[in-house]
Amino acid sequence: MGISKVNHLRDSTYIIRPALVEAKLMTEKQGRDAVYVVTLKEELQKIEAMIAEMESRLHLENPAGQDTSCGLAGDGSNTNWIRAKSSELDLRFKRIEQAENATSDSRRGRVLMTSARSNARLR
Repeated sequence: MGISKVNHLRDSTYIIRPALVEAKLMTEKQGRDAVYVVTLKEELQKIEAMIAEMESRLHLENPAGQDTSCGLAGDGSNTNWIRAKSSELDLRFKRIEQAENATSDSRRGRVLMTSARSNARLR
């Protein structure tokens, strides 16, 4: 795996994880704060776009049945929607991390096999 891909995932982790944790821990009181809700919604939309780009790069599909709509309402149900959306995005991001790790392990194994063959030829 190229250094840029590793750094991209690592950099994304530092952005995505804290925002998803904050969204999961959102209180009912915060859910009634329109400015906070809109700000968090926009942050989740940015994260979803980042995740979709990573899924596309890794040829992963958005799991069937995932609702990608805005989903916010003015009746206080925002808290539940934001928690559910953050959980969905967390699962998708974990899939990306697993795929990245599997790709990295596969490439590392090929490099080790190539190195072992080269060393055997030198003997």
